[in-house]
Amino acid sequence: MSTLHYPIGLVAQLEIERDDRTLIDAFEGGTTASRAYWAALNFKRKFILTHAALKGSEFKYLKSFYNQRGQWDSFWFRDNISRGGNALVRFSQALYEERATQVVTLMNKKVNLDEVAPIRALPEFDEVATAAGVAPVIWHDANREFYLTHCGSVILDPLGSKHDVMGNYPSVWQAGTMNFGASIFSQYQYYNFAGVEWSKSAVNVTQLAGAQPACTIIAIVRHSSTSTQQILFAIGAKSSTNALGLQLTAANKYAPWLGAAESYTNAKSTNPVDTWQSVAAVFAASSNSEALYVNGVLIGTDTLTRSLSAGPSVLGAAFDGTLISNPAGAMTNANIAHVLVFAAALTLAQIKAVHNLLGYQYGIATVP
Repeated sequence: MSTLHYPIGLVAQLEIERDDRTLIDAFEGGTTASRAYWAALNFKRKFILTHAALKGSEFKYLKSFYNQRGQWDSFWFRDNISRGGNALVRFSQALYEERATQVVTLMNKKVNLDEVAPIRALPEFDEVATAAGVAPVIWHDANREFYLTHCGSVILDPLGSKHDVMGNYPSVWQAGTMNFGASIFSQYQYYNFAGVEWSKSAVNVTQLAGAQPACTIIAIVRHSSTSTQQILFAIGAKSSTNALGLQLTAANKYAPWLGAAESYTNAKSTNPVDTWQSVAAVFAASSNSEALYVNGVLIGTDTLTRSLSAGPSVLGAAFDGTLISNPAGAMTNANIAHVLVFAAALTLAQIKAVHNLLGYQYGIATVP
């Protein structure tokens, strides 16, 4: 297996076929019965690429890449068109070369790539909505971010923004750029923070209205130990009581965040250090109640005054870029894979359902 991505980004057309390997038997009475060979929701994808015309200097990258692998060695292809994430694939037919003067057109032959093993399709927004009982307002999913390589160069989202699956609040990187760390060469990705990267939405989040709206923030995270307070995600304003968010405290504990250095007695959980887990902060409507859940288990509830001020959403820092994630890059791991925001106070059962829907990607055990 090659820890490399397909080397050419000029794709004029992408066709995707999903094979779920189902055996269908027809009976004499006209009825049929079906049996799945693979686990539910698992597919092998075929990617059929039509390239835009390539310069000779561009085609040499593709030709060299094919010559070093043929149809035996696997590599990564990222589906940036339908935001389908990484696929481990092989060439399923020989590479064709078609030239017109110094241009390689490849218009009469397509490049076919086959996924090497069935993989669970990325959960969709309606699956999240079913699990939570309500659709998320914001969903940042590192697996659906734009990433490609072209002739040795890495190309990220040309607008410099972080994708929101819901289409409501894409956020622009205020410092640094998209950083996947080593996860870009694996099946599932995460946002990696090295003390530089943080992003903010261009507009305020309007679905959380009033001073004490119902809100649930769920994140899948992994962090090394820290003695410095850092904000993982927040909405609102950086002043006492005026935000809703998640933090990693200077005492190395996960907790909700309201815009200042609050002191939590019950709604806090010690960072297990370099271990993936889901963390959820729940804020009840018209209440000063804040609860923390870890891996689908209620940790505790506190009552601290809150009064949300309208503001943007921010990932990786407070609203002014302070309290940044992984200050000075001192932590080995400062990773966030998913962040979901719901304009509702989710129940324990709903939090468990969201945890189970997404946690498998990072080896987190399901909870009953």
